[in-house]
Amino acid sequence: MFRYIIYCMGIFFIVLEIIVLLYLLQSVVDMGRYVRLITLILVEPILSPMQKLIKHSVMNTFSLDLSPYILLIILYYLGKVCDYLYRLPAV
Repeated sequence: MFRYIIYCMGIFFIVLEIIVLLYLLQSVVDMGRYVRLITLILVEPILSPMQKLIKHSVMNTFSLDLSPYILLIILYYLGKVCDYLYRLPAV
C-alpha cells in the first residue's frame, strides 16, 4: 500500500511539472484562451504563496517572476524523492 501511495504521488508531481511547463510556455506560444484559463486555475494556488515568499526575499526581481522556475525545481526533486522511496526494497 505504501509503494502504491508513493507511486501515485510521483505521478502527481510529474503531472504538476507538465502543467507548470504549459504555464511557462504560454508567454511564448499562444495556446488558446481555454488552455490559458485551465493552467492558470491549476497553477495559481501553488504559485501565489511562492510569489509572496519570493517578493520578500533576496531573489526579488522586478522584471522576471522566478516562482514558476523555482516551483519546477521543487517538483522535480519531490518526484525524485518519490522515485527513490518507490525503489526501496519492501520490508
